[in-house]
Amino acid sequence: MASPVRSTTPRLEPTESPRQPAALTDDLLEEIFLRLESYADLARASTACASFRRLAADPDFLRRFRSRHPPLLLGFLCFKVQVGCFQPVLAPHPNAPAAHALGSAADFSFGFLEDSTDPVWAPCNVCDGRVLLVNGILYCDFSRCVLWDLAVCDPLSRQYLHVPRIPEDLLASVQIKERDIHDADAELVPSGDWEDTSFRVLRTVNSSARLAVCVFSSTSGCWSVAASTRWDALGFSVQRPKLATPQFVYGSCYWKVKTLDKLLKLDMNTLVFSTIDLPPGLERRSTNTAIVEAGEGNLGMCSQICDANGTSVDYYIFMQNLSGRTNGWHMKNTTRLSDTTRLSGHGVYYMFGSAEGYVFILYSPQFSNEPQYDEFVCFSLEINTSNIERVSSHEYSFATPYFGFPPSMSPRRM
Repeated sequence: MASPVRSTTPRLEPTESPRQPAALTDDLLEEIFLRLESYADLARASTACASFRRLAADPDFLRRFRSRHPPLLLGFLCFKVQVGCFQPVLAPHPNAPAAHALGSAADFSFGFLEDSTDPVWAPCNVCDGRVLLVNGILYCDFSRCVLWDLAVCDPLSRQYLHVPRIPEDLLASVQIKERDIHDADAELVPSGDWEDTSFRVLRTVNSSARLAVCVFSSTSGCWSVAASTRWDALGFSVQRPKLATPQFVYGSCYWKVKTLDKLLKLDMNTLVFSTIDLPPGLERRSTNTAIVEAGEGNLGMCSQICDANGTSVDYYIFMQNLSGRTNGWHMKNTTRLSDTTRLSGHGVYYMFGSAEGYVFILYSPQFSNEPQYDEFVCFSLEINTSNIERVSSHEYSFATPYFGFPPSMSPRRM
C-alpha cells in the first residue's frame, strides 16, 4: 500500500527588515532648500514641520538663499500730500502675497522719524531696501535751490539716520557757495550687497560755474567731495547745462545732459569725469531716458519715443570691441506700448524709472473718459526679453519702484 503523501509548507527564509531611508542632515536639507525656485516655495516648505521652519528662519541660511535669488518687485513708493504711501503689486502678479505682507509689516508713512523740525518727509529714492527721504519739500522756495534735509530709513525695521547738511567749508573747498547753487539732486549709491548695513548718499551740487559730487558715508558720518570740475572743462556747448537724475550702472554714475545728446559719466573708482555721445537727434525725439546694464559689462539705454505712430521704448546697447574702443550705440529692439499694454483710450505713457533689469511705465488716463482707468496704471518692461506686464495702479504720478524680500526673510538694512 502506497504511503500517504504529506503536504509540506515551503519554508520561508528570514528576510532583512526594510532599510530605513537615511535621515536628512541639516547640511543636506539646506542644499535642497537652496535649490527651491522662489521665496514662495521656501515659505510653503517651511510649513511642513518644525525642523523645516527652523532651517528656513536661520539667518545664515537666509543669507545664502538671498545670494542665489534676486530681490522681488514688491511695489512702489508714492507721495501724497504730506504723507508717503506704498502701492503693492497686485494679483495676478506672483509677488502680490509678499507685497501685501510688506505693506502690513512696514511703516511707509515714516511716522517713526523723530527730532524733525518739519513733519513732511517725502520719499525720493529707494535702493537696496533703504529709502531716502527729503524734508520740507512742500514749503521750499523754488526760486532758488535749497539743500533740503535728508534722512535714510528702513521702513521694515523702522531704523533711520538723519543725514547732516553738507558743510559750507567743504563746498568752499571746491569754490562753491551755497547761495550760488542752482541744483542739488540726492540719490542712494547702490551697494550691491544686501547684507551690508552701511550706505552712501550721493549729492550732485551745481553752481553757475562748477559741478561737485559729494558723498555721505554712514560709516564715517561725514560728507566728502568725490569729484569736482568746471563746466567749461567738460566741453559742453551750453553755458550752464542741466543734468537729469543720476543713474548708477556697473560702478559708474551717469547723468543725461538736458538739451544735449550727451551723457556725463563719473567712474566711482577713479573719480574721473568723461562724456559719451548719444545717438544724433535723440534729445529731440526722446521724452525720457534710462541708463541700464545690458550684460557682459555693456552699457544699455532705454529711450521713450513719442511720434505719429504712438509711444514706444527703444533699447540701445553701447558696443565696445575687444581692444576696448567704443563702437557706438546700436538699437536692439523697439517696444510699441500701445500694442503690448492693450489699453484703449487716449491716455499718455510715461517712463519713470529703472531697476533690477526693468524699466517702469505709467499710463495716465489724462485724455480718457473710460471709468476703468480712473488711476495711473503701472507696467514693468523687462529689458532683456521686452516682456511687458501690468503690475500695479497708482493714485499719484510720482512713484519709485521698491524691490525687496518677504518680511520674514528680509535682512535688517540699517
